[in-house]
Amino acid sequence: MGEGLYWSRDGRTAYAKPYDDDLDPEDVDLWTWAYDDLVATIRASLSAAWWPVEREWRERSSRIVARNGLHEVWLTGDSYNRVHVTFGVRQNLDETDALARHGVDDRAEAFFDRLQETCDLHVRTSAWTSAPREMRRVAA
Repeated sequence: MGEGLYWSRDGRTAYAKPYDDDLDPEDVDLWTWAYDDLVATIRASLSAAWWPVEREWRERSSRIVARNGLHEVWLTGDSYNRVHVTFGVRQNLDETDALARHGVDDRAEAFFDRLQETCDLHVRTSAWTSAPREMRRVAA
């Protein structure tokens, strides 16, 4: 049986495939480079209101890579060499949790639109299936 696609109730998720299918599983340096390149691309897709986060985890398996006052971006890998990118509500917000949740969908979609300019993204269509993410159409 296959592995289900990552989902979080605290945000919106799309996934990227930063690793080539023919990437040698023994080449740790190349795998690390591809992951670090994805992190740099994500951070470049965010505004100056965000700051990089190093060595922080969410739910034991997800690495937080950027944060602002209300939101975080975290990465969750899987055994199919996908990296699930989640734009979501920061952990441990007390008074501002409702504000963060109110804006998360629109802000996440805007972030994914910017990220998709440089990365192919897919979105979950069910627990086991996905499709290429479509860019939002914004009226001029």
